[in-house]
Amino acid sequence: MKRILIFYFTFFISIITIAQDSLGYYKTIAKEKYLAENYVEAMQSYKKAVTIDANDYEAQMGLADCKHKLDLFKPAIENYNIAEAINDKDAKLFFNRGAALIFIEEYKKAIKDLNKCLEIDSEFNDAYYYLGYASASLNRYNEAIKYYTKAISFNPDYAAAYYNRGAAKAELKKYEEGMSDFEIALKKDPQLENGKINLALTKLGMKKYNEAISALTEIIDEKGENLAKAFYYRAEANYEIKKKDLACEDWVKAAKLGHQQAGENANTFCGSNLNNKGKRAIEIVF
Repeated sequence: MKRILIFYFTFFISIITIAQDSLGYYKTIAKEKYLAENYVEAMQSYKKAVTIDANDYEAQMGLADCKHKLDLFKPAIENYNIAEAINDKDAKLFFNRGAALIFIEEYKKAIKDLNKCLEIDSEFNDAYYYLGYASASLNRYNEAIKYYTKAISFNPDYAAAYYNRGAAKAELKKYEEGMSDFEIALKKDPQLENGKINLALTKLGMKKYNEAISALTEIIDEKGENLAKAFYYRAEANYEIKKKDLACEDWVKAAKLGHQQAGENANTFCGSNLNNKGKRAIEIVF
């Protein structure tokens, strides 16, 4: 009886050892770590999985996605390329690689991948959003607006799509339309990054200087991350309505916060020997 028990125990240990060295084991561990947002450990398990079977699509995609999450975009793209050679029918692959290409500013390649994603799955909503972003980055603002509008048609609560569509419209000097999109975006997500500042800049572009000053003052009072930018553009607005002293005060404040153009404007337009002739053009950067 003792010999039989020893045999079964040895056999059981052998099964565990084999299981722990199997492809499925490492993929299961990797998925658990990935869902727990422990991307480093997930990546290590996926690496072991592809060592066992380099042609396992799920493992290659998982390894690529971990690298993507860790901002290792070029290495992620390399694994997406390997995954594509195994299976080129997965919309998610082309979307994820397209997003990674955007992060390294390879916008034309990203557009190609995102379009391929939509060929496979025409309702892959986020692909339209990223197409809008890539198009806007190439200054193709009309195309960007089209893609953002498509993303919104699938998800009417897509705050980021409203916001970026507003920015694209503002770049085309369609300020009224841009302002409307910024307002919708902020209603849907009051914490939207840069939403308030770009709404204020749109009012500035429309020459609604007093409204812009009020909006920028609110941002300044919040003392957020756009503080230097808010001081700079409030100075621009005050200068346009002939409140030079206030403009100079704000340019100096913005310069002290590291805004280079503000320092140049303070030196140029606030010097004691200033002889300002002609009209200044405000350059708005959204």
